[in-house]
Amino acid sequence: MKRYWIEYTETWRRGPMTFWVHRATDDEPWYRARQFAPPAPPIVPGQGYPYFFVEVDGFTFEFASLDEIDFCIARLGQRHLPDTEPETHGVSGPGAYWQNKLPKGVLSWRYRQKAVKYLAKCRAEFARSLAAQGVGV
Repeated sequence: MKRYWIEYTETWRRGPMTFWVHRATDDEPWYRARQFAPPAPPIVPGQGYPYFFVEVDGFTFEFASLDEIDFCIARLGQRHLPDTEPETHGVSGPGAYWQNKLPKGVLSWRYRQKAVKYLAKCRAEFARSLAAQGVGV
């Protein structure tokens, strides 16, 4: 089964990939940072901050921004998943990395091919939806 949806929250909700995608740029520890590169997503007037969900065959991906979807597509779209050690060195260990928390079935190349294709389609729909609500993406 495949489906996707957006939920809105009063504050920016961090997702499983947020720490790895949105880097703090204001000299604050990440958990207190207010400025990020790429920037945090804008609020949708009258709705709140978007939080994106994409379900593919029983697993639901969660994203706090379109940048995170792009990052996920780029990572999972690689035939051989890159080593996570360089990205986790000195942070909290490789077990904390978002990719290492995915179920084994999600990491198979067959599943990832299907998921990446659907994630790309959903990303385009999310962008269209936000644009229709007057939010630049």
